[in-house]
Amino acid sequence: MNLVNWGRFGLLAALWGCSFAFIKMSLEAFAPLQLASGRLIVGALVVLGMLALKRLTLPSRKLWGHIAVASVFGNVIPFTLFAIGEQHTTATIAGVIQGATPLITMGVAALALSEERPTTRKVAGLVGGFIGLIVVVGPWNTDGFGTLGGQLACVGAAASYAVSFVYIRRFIGPQKLPALSVTAAQLSAAAVITVVVTTVMTGWTLHGDLTAKPLLSLLVLGAASTGIAFALLNRLIADAGPTTASGVNYLVPVFSVVVGVLALGEPLTWNVPVGGIVVIAALAVAEGRFSALPWRAKPAPKTPVAAARVPEKACP
Repeated sequence: MNLVNWGRFGLLAALWGCSFAFIKMSLEAFAPLQLASGRLIVGALVVLGMLALKRLTLPSRKLWGHIAVASVFGNVIPFTLFAIGEQHTTATIAGVIQGATPLITMGVAALALSEERPTTRKVAGLVGGFIGLIVVVGPWNTDGFGTLGGQLACVGAAASYAVSFVYIRRFIGPQKLPALSVTAAQLSAAAVITVVVTTVMTGWTLHGDLTAKPLLSLLVLGAASTGIAFALLNRLIADAGPTTASGVNYLVPVFSVVVGVLALGEPLTWNVPVGGIVVIAALAVAEGRFSALPWRAKPAPKTPVAAARVPEKACP
């Protein structure tokens, strides 16, 4: 990735790093489907506004079938499942499980995309990143992991994200559309689908009291962690590929912990900086960044004459 994409990568991780706390606070008033609908409506409005400012248009009708599929797997299902999961497990565990998304994405991409075949370097980097992720969140410091059902809901959300990454790359990415146009269409389609499902399945009677805390949490979750974040995500998928883009999930818990320490006064233990270093190093391995370091020794180039006259096994 170039420097600009690394910046997008970090900003996306920061935006998503706050999302689990916002989900938890929003659930004080909203049921899971209501929460998913609300954040999608707000997110879609934000991105549609950005689209209007840039004077871009939505994709043509022939792509809306693919966009609808991408919205189901990339928004409707994971947003709902993470909300359901956090009703029965902690936000920390939800973050840990989302960290498995790159590993799932790598498997899906290997089956669907010829250019995304797994290599030893990618496997080593992704596994190392997941280990670092576990160290960062320190599950041994929690009182419990919640119910199995809650954890499985979060696993389903991570798997749904993985499918969407690969689907967008294969069916929408080749169209070379502006990422903002794709995001606006995807969030709009997801909002319509989720509102219909919510109306039919659960209705709109609130789960709890509508106070400022859950309402503001939902608005920020929709505007920043959904609208802006998914515009960044689709651009990363188009530029860097689904496996690399999904690697942002390794840094999400790092930002979550930092926000918790600075904003909520949560304790900082040894595992956070150590795990963060492991995560960043593992991502560098998966990206092949170490091989490009300027201080790595390079063999001296041979002249054509020397290469022809001196056998390779005789070189010192």
